[in-house]
Amino acid sequence: MQQPSERLTGCFRHFFEELNDAAVKFELVDGEPVIREANDAFRDVFGYDAGPVAGEPLNDLIVPATKHEEAKQFDERTRAGESNAAIVERMTDDGERKFVYRGVPYRDDYGFAVYSDITDELQRERHLDVLHRVLRHNLRNDLTVILGMAAKIIEEADDPEIQSTAAKIKRTAGDLSQLSDEAKTIEKVLGESADLQPVELRALAEEVATSCAARFETAAITTDVPAGLRVSANDKLRIVLRSLVDNAIRHNDAADPRATVSATTIDDGTVRLAVRDNGPGIPAAEQRIIVDDAEITPLNHGSGLGLWLVKWIVDSYGGTVGIETPTDGGTVVELRLNRAVD
Repeated sequence: MQQPSERLTGCFRHFFEELNDAAVKFELVDGEPVIREANDAFRDVFGYDAGPVAGEPLNDLIVPATKHEEAKQFDERTRAGESNAAIVERMTDDGERKFVYRGVPYRDDYGFAVYSDITDELQRERHLDVLHRVLRHNLRNDLTVILGMAAKIIEEADDPEIQSTAAKIKRTAGDLSQLSDEAKTIEKVLGESADLQPVELRALAEEVATSCAARFETAAITTDVPAGLRVSANDKLRIVLRSLVDNAIRHNDAADPRATVSATTIDDGTVRLAVRDNGPGIPAAEQRIIVDDAEITPLNHGSGLGLWLVKWIVDSYGGTVGIETPTDGGTVVELRLNRAVD
């Protein structure tokens, strides 16, 4: 029975040495972690490739002076047989850097510590966050000015051609404003976990239809949803329905724009929630991007973020999105959601 144990040890040692993240095996001596083994990545990351580190106190080598109390708490958890996971700051040859730290106790007073450097990723996230905030703020302010000036031109101009041009400017600025709002919503949605609960569809559909009808006074928005029908979702389903109805009317060039929200149960335990309109239809290229995950290219990128927002939220519910183009015209965006059970 000794041979299989040696093979397992050999496999683990290979994994330990080849791991790209810095890793050490340590022993708690008088409550302090002392390095017993360190992989090459640890020596490279923390700058100890010139000499051995076995026998050195781990905290003295890499923990900043201001973080010793935090490290002590991790060590106490290890001694109690509990694992650790946290974002920490540790000293390297390049100064302090941030790591995802995972500590795992291993029989008696031994344990393993693994450090994944995330400094550059966090810095990129901060830079992107600042960039997004500045762009959204400036974009919204500039669009407000454009919308106001376009409205003034439409009101005061006598030339029909000038009025038509100003109206087009206003529509385009409105679309950009909508795009900015959708981007902000997507950023929020992607940063949250989906905590699912039963959502009653009829009340939700009627609420969305009422709010959209108030914004699009010339549109007819109706609902056909059975009472008591519930799906497994959360409050983001309101965003999904509002986005679908908004797109159905906003991009509708019919003389009498219409949209209908309907829902039916399916034998497999799912619910078909659909929004149908009488508009020009969604381009086939955009349908493939959303439904079939087709590659996004400069010539094939879709017209906005609304359907992406719908897809990502529905994906988080474990549902699916489908797009149909009926022979009699218009578009049907179909969501398949899990029916909620008591």
